Amino acid sequence: MSESLSESPALKPLRVAVVEDDPTLRLFMKKLIQKPAHGFEFDGAWASAEEAVKPIIDSRPHVVIVDLELPKISGIELIRQLSPRLIETAFVVLTIHDDPAKVFEALRAGANGYLLKSSKPNEIAAGIRQASEGGAPLSQDIARLLIKSFQTPATPQKKDIPCLTPRESQVLERLAQGMVPKELAHDLGISYETVREYIKAVYSKLHVRSRTEAVIKYLEHQA
Repeated sequence: MSESLSESPALKPLRVAVVEDDPTLRLFMKKLIQKPAHGFEFDGAWASAEEAVKPIIDSRPHVVIVDLELPKISGIELIRQLSPRLIETAFVVLTIHDDPAKVFEALRAGANGYLLKSSKPNEIAAGIRQASEGGAPLSQDIARLLIKSFQTPATPQKKDIPCLTPRESQVLERLAQGMVPKELAHDLGISYETVREYIKAVYSKLHVRSRTEAVIKYLEHQA
């Protein structure tokens, strides 16, 4: 999925699919998705990547929740295979793994977000909604972990990307911390529309199409 700054798709329920080998977690996710207050529509759940590929391609759900540890083909490989074919579908990892290497591997494979299974149900629901709107949901622990993984005691100073203005750098830094545009607007004391314009400028200058790509460039620059 490529992120855009466009509005969320129609006013129809968001169709959400799940690939998770644990039957208890599959049932939990089904109930979460079907909760009327969330405005989602359950699009199916599968225990393996092999079972999931064809129905997901046929159905083209708005969001697919993917576990990393699947029986044969991994969740990362499933995302790598499907994301180029389903550019309007958001893939969100839901896993127990908080290893930075796993996070980067998933994001590079095409994941649009990375949530931990320890997240509260309302946080998972919010992440699904955020991903469908072009955001890149990251559990707060994951966002902090990514930032920390690119810092050392000898180089604690953040390094701005030269092509960005100071304000654009502030916007990108907060995106990397996991803030959504509305939070970012409040934090910087500027309007939501102004934030959107800054994000567009950041994408253009960094030659990226999504928040995920922009955050990866930011973190690589801090290394």
